[in-house]
Amino acid sequence: MITRYVAAAVLARIADEGARVALILLALQRTGSPALGGALVAALLVPHVVAAPLTGARADRSARPHLVVAALTLLFGAGLVAVDAATGRLPFPVVLLIALVVGCCGPAVTGALSSLLSALVPAERLPRASGADALSYTIAGMAGPALAGVVAQVASPSTAVLVLAGAAAAGAVMIALLPVPKRQPEPAPDGTLRISIRAITRDRLLAATTWSVALAQLGIGALPLIAAALAVRYGFPALTGYLLTASAAGALVGSLLWTVRPAADRHVPLAAMAGLAGAGLPLAVAGTFSDPAVIGVLFGVSGAFTGASAAAVFVIRHREAPAAARSQVFTLVAGIKMSAAAGGAALAGLAAGAPIEVQLACAGAVPIIAGMLGFFRSRGAVTSASTSSLGGYGR
Repeated sequence: MITRYVAAAVLARIADEGARVALILLALQRTGSPALGGALVAALLVPHVVAAPLTGARADRSARPHLVVAALTLLFGAGLVAVDAATGRLPFPVVLLIALVVGCCGPAVTGALSSLLSALVPAERLPRASGADALSYTIAGMAGPALAGVVAQVASPSTAVLVLAGAAAAGAVMIALLPVPKRQPEPAPDGTLRISIRAITRDRLLAATTWSVALAQLGIGALPLIAAALAVRYGFPALTGYLLTASAAGALVGSLLWTVRPAADRHVPLAAMAGLAGAGLPLAVAGTFSDPAVIGVLFGVSGAFTGASAAAVFVIRHREAPAAARSQVFTLVAGIKMSAAAGGAALAGLAAGAPIEVQLACAGAVPIIAGMLGFFRSRGAVTSASTSSLGGYGR
């Protein structure tokens, strides 16, 4: 069951991650304008914040939420084909509008897809399943851009976009075939958005993880720009890719270790917050080293803590989110996290003139602070492992 879910998730998320590279290359080839490529990628990402609550609410109101996710994933792939057909051939506003529609489907392959896990596995298997889900994000984050780059080099950027669209279509089919039991959606007289907001602001454990993860992203979101600054310092342009790959590889290891041996239920909140702090510490000290290889190892260690923390956070979301608004909680939190990461990148741009040691120290300090705040906010809270917390699916 988990194998089928992970395969579907990896395919869908490869399309999402790879599109951010493929569309830039497509715009460069067709128009010679990097600005257009950047605008297309922004159009993929910006709608997440607005579309996330709507996507989640639609899934929560459906008796077959996986079919909603599958349909939106298929629309994502079809949208990529449309962007490929329009780029360089239709006016820029039209191409941008198509990309915005594609971006509105993005929350389906992130939060909404993750929210299905609680319907696929028993409560006692959620920790391990959440590790596998975190693993799918990491695999896609590494494989998507690599696939887009290789296919664009060997064939063309257009071919890369079409291959990614095919991956989305294949993922959509697999999602539709997942054995998610039919459910009776719970009534939400107050509206699922109000329930979701209440959950992430008032539920002790869910609120602590949501806002701690968002705060941590202000530091972690700065890493691409800091990695580029390190590459300039050492006169080694490829170092940017190596450092980010090291971070992603570390996250892969961390997710895998969690999947093999997840924390006990009573330790999940501590694991989530310790993972955030652990992700920041190697970054905070990286500036004290002058060897790029050592810095790369520290980026990898940071990524390992990030991967394990993500798995723990998924467990908490599954068990603490209200059944009537679980998909919306997942999509809404994913949108908050993405916005925070974008804010971190923007802050890094503003601080680009500061010494690299200061940039690394600040980027590392933020997750440490986030983990500590989250720990004190959630201290004593334990995730509920009862199947009653996963209601709505008739199990």
